[in-house]
Amino acid sequence: MKAIIFNLFFLSYLINADIKFIDRIAIIVEEGIIMESVVNKALENAISNLQKANSEMPPKEFIFERVIEKLIMDEILLQKAKRFGVRISDQELNEALAKIAKQENLSLQDYKKKIENEGKTFKSFREIVKEELIIGRVQSGLVRPKIMISDQEIQNYINSSEGEELIATEYKIDQVFLRIPSDLKIKEREKLEDKSKKIIKEINDGLNFDDAIKQYSDIKDSEDMGGFYWKRISEIPSLFENKIKNMKEGDFVGPIKSGAGIHILKLSGIRGDSIKIEEQSLVQHILIKTSEIRSPKQAEDLIYEIFERSKEEDLSILARIYSDDPGSRLNGGKLDWAPAGIYDENFEKVIGQVELGEISQPFKSSFGWHILKVLDKRKKNISDELIKDKAFRILFNRKFNEQLQNTLEEIRSEAFVDIKISSS
Repeated sequence: MKAIIFNLFFLSYLINADIKFIDRIAIIVEEGIIMESVVNKALENAISNLQKANSEMPPKEFIFERVIEKLIMDEILLQKAKRFGVRISDQELNEALAKIAKQENLSLQDYKKKIENEGKTFKSFREIVKEELIIGRVQSGLVRPKIMISDQEIQNYINSSEGEELIATEYKIDQVFLRIPSDLKIKEREKLEDKSKKIIKEINDGLNFDDAIKQYSDIKDSEDMGGFYWKRISEIPSLFENKIKNMKEGDFVGPIKSGAGIHILKLSGIRGDSIKIEEQSLVQHILIKTSEIRSPKQAEDLIYEIFERSKEEDLSILARIYSDDPGSRLNGGKLDWAPAGIYDENFEKVIGQVELGEISQPFKSSFGWHILKVLDKRKKNISDELIKDKAFRILFNRKFNEQLQNTLEEIRSEAFVDIKISSS
């Protein structure tokens, strides 16, 4: 009887007690494991995110499979990261967190409060972001070497209708047009050809292009004086397309013969998100550094001595003898054409102050002591480079996503995985 009473008492205790079940292994992935609590938490987050987005809730089995596959793939990549020695510094992590906060127009401190107000700890959120960064770096390392993009692919994309829509460059083209009637005799045609060459000579000699249109063009009374104003390349006659692409703003070309007549074109304007004119400088300099055998005072004395000698001697020869800049010394101290913002702050400041062809007074940068001479300045249209860079990024991202999917499927198929739980 005592045994029966004890059993009933113990059963009642089990029913009413707050029992904590021991966590168990849900998935084995290679040499790692994923616990059931991790799976349940991931399922809760997935369902919560779908509810917040007001999305139609898919079947439970579908959500379960997607969550399981995501956890498996993350575990495989994190194990690879450990083997490869992939690390994310605190600075990189803080920058990523600040970027996430900025996307919601919050400071990092305010975003931290937002996370904590949602019942989460910022420490766990920080770890999640860190894992995502590590996984992204592993994916990049696996996929990038497999992606090849040729110059021809880039050009084909730029020339495609999709490329044109994304790049959206528009051209303003003026033209002088000499009409050739279909029944015009050969000698009369030749006269018109000679006339077109005469017009080009006058333009070269200083005749304003607008005045040339008014004096000579047969369609000057048409819309836009017979020009093509703010047209995309696909809207410009194919006869002119390649010529326009190779022209800079202000250039003119001709004569161009068509079935209708003779054309002289001027590219009067270019506009679009990818259009950029960059101011560049061509600089020659001498750098003197301190070293184990040259004190700061000796370096300063030497640059002043070179400066005095440069008033009488060739700067190129002095650079080859004395400059401590290995990149430019053999070229007589000459640097490549470069836009503002490339060099050290003090170096940039002196470039902006010194007159063209004048040698600067000695000055100090973070690299050492310098004298410099601005050889030339120019404005360069770098739109082509920007367009090619934009096209490359689009093609790269497209190929990356395709190759990433193939790579992940390959890695998944090769991995040992044992799933010990089900959705039921």
